[in-house]
Parts: sequence; C-alpha cells; structure tokens
Amino acid sequence: MYRYTHDDKVYDAEKLSGEGRATFRLLATVQQKIDEHQSDLTIAQAAAVALHSKMQEYLDDSAIVVDNE
Repeated sequence: MYRYTHDDKVYDAEKLSGEGRATFRLLATVQQKIDEHQSDLTIAQAAAVALHSKMQEYLDDSAIVVDNE
C-alpha cells in the first residue's frame, strides 16, 4: 500500500482516482530525485573539504601574490 499523509490523515494512494495516482507517482519520483541530489550534494561538499585540505600541502610562499598599492 502506498500512503500519503496530509493534515494528520493517511490516504491509500492506490484508492485515489487515476489522476490522483499519477500525481502521487510523480510526487514520489520528485522526492526520490531530491533525496538523490541531497546525497550528491553531501558527497560533493565532503570532496571539496578534502580537496581544500589537500591543497594546503601544495601552497608555497613563492606563490603568494602581493598587490602593489
């Protein structure tokens, strides 16, 4: 059974009209994509942190830019 909760009421999505079932499926697909993108974002953020840390190993004083005022 696929359930949809709204205003503290639980609905059996399979008992909705054809359009209701189709809308529920789209909503489920969209939510799945959001969850996947959230995971991808978390992975990308962790990679950025790791790369910033790794970058520190390559910094050299000879590469410091001094702006002439």
